[in-house]
Amino acid sequence: MNRGIVVSLVGACLLSVSSPVLAAGADKQPALFEIEQNGKTGFIDAGGRVVVAPQFDSVRGRFQEGFIRVEKDGVWGYMNPAGKVMALRYEGVDEFEEGRGRVKGKKGMGFVDHAFTELIPPVYEDAGDFHEGVARVKKDGKWGFIDLNGKVIVPPQFKDADDFAEGLARVKVEKRWGYINKQGKVVVEPRFRDADSFKGGLARVKTDDDRPAYINKKGVIVWQQTK
Repeated sequence: MNRGIVVSLVGACLLSVSSPVLAAGADKQPALFEIEQNGKTGFIDAGGRVVVAPQFDSVRGRFQEGFIRVEKDGVWGYMNPAGKVMALRYEGVDEFEEGRGRVKGKKGMGFVDHAFTELIPPVYEDAGDFHEGVARVKKDGKWGFIDLNGKVIVPPQFKDADDFAEGLARVKVEKRWGYINKQGKVVVEPRFRDADSFKGGLARVKTDDDRPAYINKKGVIVWQQTK
């Protein structure tokens, strides 16, 4: 956590405050500020009132979709702006994206919803956040994709994969990168040494001769660096 100015000394302990972790107006909640006292983290509001007494061993990120990540006694969970702590039982948690929070349990990675129901049990070796209603997941050493309810829409089969962007995801087959759609259909054959996600209708790739290029969604090279 990035610490800001020192605002007070309480006894022999140092009390510090950071910039707001929830911007005013976001999620219709007032701005909250992290404070640290005796090695524990809590929160105050803009008037200096303690909203959540210092009690957490660690706090990560910012409030997203109404929750921030907190750690206490070696386990992670979430806290809402009122200070209510939920799902404090995981080895690790990530920020919510598209209504799903990625969590790490003893058996792997999964996802919870805003009610902290494990809609997708933590059974995957690895997982990405949800983008465009889809998340990449790894099982038995291969990557595939699931929807928001955990349904497998593209079975794990790729050596590597990235998040969907503009309807396509880059995937690695053997040593080459290509692109698939959400039905798992190969739209751009894996023929590139490297590739980035699509942005603005184009994706940056690297061809066999190690030259950077841009392709459109049909895989046509629209520009390539000259030798």
